[in-house]
Amino acid sequence: MKFKKTISLTSAALLVLSLSACSNDDPDAAADGELDELTVGIIPIAAYAAIPYGVDHGIFEEHGLDVTAQASSGGAEMLPALQTGDMDVVIGNVSNLLLAVDQGLDMRVVSGYQNSLPEGQDVNGVVVRADSGIETWADLEGAEVAVNALRGQGDLTIMESVDQDGGDPEQVNFVELNFPDMESQLERGNVDAVWLPEPFMHNALQGDDYKLLGHPNQIVSGMPTVVSFVTGELVDEDPELVRRYQAAMDDVLTAFAADEEGAMEAVVEFMDVSPEVAEIASDLETHDAAIPTAAIQQLADLMVKYDFVEEDPISEGFFFEE
Repeated sequence: MKFKKTISLTSAALLVLSLSACSNDDPDAAADGELDELTVGIIPIAAYAAIPYGVDHGIFEEHGLDVTAQASSGGAEMLPALQTGDMDVVIGNVSNLLLAVDQGLDMRVVSGYQNSLPEGQDVNGVVVRADSGIETWADLEGAEVAVNALRGQGDLTIMESVDQDGGDPEQVNFVELNFPDMESQLERGNVDAVWLPEPFMHNALQGDDYKLLGHPNQIVSGMPTVVSFVTGELVDEDPELVRRYQAAMDDVLTAFAADEEGAMEAVVEFMDVSPEVAEIASDLETHDAAIPTAAIQQLADLMVKYDFVEEDPISEGFFFEE
């Protein structure tokens, strides 16, 4: 399946198979045998390939869900669509989510999705020009650093990395760019460093012009890069639907993690990259539907530290776990 601006289910054959697989005794399936439509907001990077994988393998349908995956450049951009009902679920950046909650939006985390590796290689990193003279996090003082969304996970983790390296995080200048545009802006000297996920990071590091500064996500061990979240209204009005989505995500991510060949094929098709790049990306992340509550709390604490929010935005009911 080629990735387009919008990826949608379904074929008639899959529909028939999924309905035959769902009996009245299956608590995960829609009670009336009909599929409930869900639009899931995603970002077109390798990590999100598990969603089209789940669609293509009929896993969402097994839980009575007709899923359409709709692409956007970042979680902050998808929040208005979630509020208006144009999207039902967003799989997005935890920091953007916490910022939205601080601004008064009623959002609930309903599943985990992807977590960074605690050490070694990671699914994203900060890349600089090889001749930039930037050797440590503290060297980013006064630099122009590109992230895909301001006041999000990128600038938050970079600021903490600079702080722990003895630098002044307030002296780092962040600019917002889409991931596909970052390398060209780095090449032109319009920015000094870029925060890149796979496969963009891998592509940038193929030549001698750029080097990896480090992986700021690892400032929080096992940091959740993205999670699934919905509005509080959806949780209150249809908790059963949300529970079916949670069960579906558990099955999707479990199957995706276990199916090495199928997962790589999904990344290749989703991102239109070579199998070699897909394999690299698959080794740099973990997928888990369990909600990483402790790590999210650590992120919230960092947001308070750097005045992204005035007070801890996490309150009772923020994590929908049943």
